[in-house]
Amino acid sequence: MNMRFYTNEQVHQIVDQLLLQFDEAAPGPEPAHLKNDIPQQSSPESKVTLTVSEAAEMIGISKPSMYEVVRAGKVRSVKVGKKILISRQSLMDWLQE
Repeated sequence: MNMRFYTNEQVHQIVDQLLLQFDEAAPGPEPAHLKNDIPQQSSPESKVTLTVSEAAEMIGISKPSMYEVVRAGKVRSVKVGKKILISRQSLMDWLQE
């Protein structure tokens, strides 16, 4: 196996050449619907899962009360890291009971 070592200047030249190639090959501006600077907001009504805060606000109860509902197993939920996510459908089914 033949290894080749480059000087700092050679590495800079290679990187500069690659960056020029990328600039030349780059397409035009991004379409407006793909720009990341447009905030993507979702309302609790359009989400499949809700946080405890969102669920409590949605049905008009306090967060501690919502935590009690979750602890009692009245709604389906899953813990992701430190966050508890509640199934929106399970919450709606529980409300209809």
